[in-house]
Amino acid sequence: MILVNIPFLAGWLLYCFSTSITTLFTANIILGMGIGFMEAPIMTYLGETCQPHLRALITSFPGITCQISVFVVFLMGNITDWRTAAGMNAALPIITVLYTLMMPETPIWLLSRGRYEDAEKALCWLRGWVTPDVVSEEFNQLVMYSNAVNKTNFPVTTVGPVTSRTQEGRSPRITEGYENKGFELDSTATGDVQQSKATMSDYQSELRDDDNSAHCSLDRWKEMLKPQTLRPLGIVNPCFFLLHWGGLSSIKPYLVHVLQNFGLGEAASWTTVGSGVTSVAGGVCLFVLVHWVGKRKLSLVALAGSAACCLVITIYSYIVLRPGGATDQAVPWVPLTMVVMLAFFNSLFFYIPWNWLSEIFPFRTRGISSGFSAAMCYVFLFAASKTYLDMEQNLQIYGSFLIFTAINVLGFFFVYWRVPDTEGKTLVEIEAYFSR
Repeated sequence: MILVNIPFLAGWLLYCFSTSITTLFTANIILGMGIGFMEAPIMTYLGETCQPHLRALITSFPGITCQISVFVVFLMGNITDWRTAAGMNAALPIITVLYTLMMPETPIWLLSRGRYEDAEKALCWLRGWVTPDVVSEEFNQLVMYSNAVNKTNFPVTTVGPVTSRTQEGRSPRITEGYENKGFELDSTATGDVQQSKATMSDYQSELRDDDNSAHCSLDRWKEMLKPQTLRPLGIVNPCFFLLHWGGLSSIKPYLVHVLQNFGLGEAASWTTVGSGVTSVAGGVCLFVLVHWVGKRKLSLVALAGSAACCLVITIYSYIVLRPGGATDQAVPWVPLTMVVMLAFFNSLFFYIPWNWLSEIFPFRTRGISSGFSAAMCYVFLFAASKTYLDMEQNLQIYGSFLIFTAINVLGFFFVYWRVPDTEGKTLVEIEAYFSR
């Protein structure tokens, strides 16, 4: 998370002081690489450090900051020149590095590297600068998981009336009936991810019986072919496809052009600011509702809403904009309203695949899987934005939005049938679910 700020700083400075088209393209390439590097480590960090009942809420918050940033950039593009905007953006990576330097590594990562004491200190810091006895039960669970997955042999804290650390040299033991309250299921959570204690015990036994192949880089790639990795990949990557081929990502780089085709004229440039405001509203709704409604239900609402907006635009474009269409019946506020609503539903769904990326991959392949999925996300984004003008030229606007409508409808059924509820579940329980 510290290193990913370097390309952003270099890219924005290069943008600000560019003297040629070649320099601008170079700056864009550097910034694009920075975005590709950025998402996976941030979402993985959040997924590994959040308590289960807060994970959906906290991993949704970047969606708000992202949408606010898009809105601010749209606004700056209308009130100042692009060099000034780039210079202001160059300050952000410096600020980010300064506060990221104060953050610890995730406890589970530290345990996987044999840094027991650092892991405990990190967990104390993450839970609000508390003392070790406050996080002893949660840390105990992390140690047990690390011993099973990473083949470590750390001592397990004895949990009883008085919590104390096992002395060096004593046989690690755990009180019978131990239950980790820090990782217990959310009492309001429902769905087919429910895991019994017996299932969890069996799963951790399987991990202990596994060989040490996961520590070899080649065999770690082989882990990618196991069900507990392939099944999450089969959820996250199709959802990234749905996100970027649902309509808005395709037209966003050409939003002024599209709105001018609908007859908005010079007002189209300021309409982009309005879509930015709507996107912020969608991000706020995701943040507020995700804990109570759940990511799966919000995804269904977002996909259904996007399908409806694209369908209305398809019908309007076919009636008014096709060759020989009824141009005298043009009502520009209809497609404008649908584009704004599409921006809202897209922003509502925007960060949900990233939420899933942060929580459903197993620890042993989390880095590779999240990096691969983040890369695919931007492959889908590139393909969607790069092909839109060709689609519009060959299929007209109504044909393009008809395709977006079909993708959203198919996506609705995909999420309904294939995506489980993960609210209130620990990372261990989610991993066990996908291993069955």
